[in-house]
Amino acid sequence: MSEGRELIVQGLAETASPYGFRGVRATNYYREWPETIGLLNLQKSAWGSQFYLNAAVWFTRFGPERRPKEHQCHIRWRVNSPMADKQSKAFEQALNLEHPLPDDQRLLLIKDGVDAFGFRLLARCDSEQAALRVADEYEPHVMVALKARPQEKVN
Repeated sequence: MSEGRELIVQGLAETASPYGFRGVRATNYYREWPETIGLLNLQKSAWGSQFYLNAAVWFTRFGPERRPKEHQCHIRWRVNSPMADKQSKAFEQALNLEHPLPDDQRLLLIKDGVDAFGFRLLARCDSEQAALRVADEYEPHVMVALKARPQEKVN
């Protein structure tokens, strides 16, 4: 594991615990509720030393998954998507190991961003209704699977 990746993982681990998330293989952090499962996923770019942080919510009524994959979840967002432009750019730079930053500054930017727009938002998604409210609050930056939305009955 590269030193830069270890710094990212350290930031995630330190931020996850207060919100009740537990790490699996240092790349996925989960928290379960009766109706939902929250997930924060660390993704490595295939093209360079850039990393991404993805947040997602699985609705348990669609299956007994205990450890869903991020791309299969019903609500998804990149952690930097709902951020203001300046904060989003700084967060992206912190996750790009080719961008020169002192370790303490990189760690602080990662922890602040993942706290506010990762684990804190996911912790609000403790039910389907709450998760959909978060998605509505941050649209269009949050993707919601059509089947996750309540469907009106046509008489």
